[in-house]
Amino acid sequence: MQATVAFLHTHVLVVILFLLLFAFKTVLLLLNKHETLAKARSRTKMLDIIFGTLILITGGYLLFNYNGVPSWLIVKVVLVLVAIPLGIVGIKRESKVLAVLAVLIFLYVYGMAETKSLTMQKPGPIENATITPEGNKTPETDAAETGDAGLSESAAAHEEIVEAMGEGQLSNAKAIYTQLCETCHGADGTKGLGGAANLQVSNLSLKDRINVIENGRGLMPAFGRQLSDQEAEALAAYTMTLKK
Repeated sequence: MQATVAFLHTHVLVVILFLLLFAFKTVLLLLNKHETLAKARSRTKMLDIIFGTLILITGGYLLFNYNGVPSWLIVKVVLVLVAIPLGIVGIKRESKVLAVLAVLIFLYVYGMAETKSLTMQKPGPIENATITPEGNKTPETDAAETGDAGLSESAAAHEEIVEAMGEGQLSNAKAIYTQLCETCHGADGTKGLGGAANLQVSNLSLKDRINVIENGRGLMPAFGRQLSDQEAEALAAYTMTLKK
């Protein structure tokens, strides 16, 4: 978990630095500041190589640890592999067309990464539903993702689960949450780092929460081997205390 988060932070930072540097040089090119551009190219040549390499390494690591690679992520990787050399060549040859094309690709990739969709639209409830091994969505998960808690677990049922936890169990679950989950979900469950779910609005049932904790989802790693069944259940129940 800590390694994945570290790679995610590094990936985001390097991407931002690379794009800022590339955007600066593209602006110089569009303004016909050829002499200034030449100096900038000369001074940042090594940075371009380092940033490009780090983007590929950190991105590759995150892709390898992604549970179930969706089509948008595959397209993202392909476009990044195209855009990086395209942008470098565009600046080197002072080709405005190639440079602008690279910028447009990077913008599209960014929008796609933010929305997790090829059309840059927020995915609907069904797309985020948990899939059973047989490939069918369960009624519990469908209800949880669409916000219909009546078919999953009612608010009263959530309260009963939380109230059933002893003070010591709740304290232990909170400590586990702080260690394993807080970096991405935040102390209040709303941080959303790396696409982490907003736990304040999630209607996932206790069963589905345990499933996600034990088997992972997206960039979230599986904790099934790290936690006992009782700890996973207690952690899942604790996340319900964050629900508003």
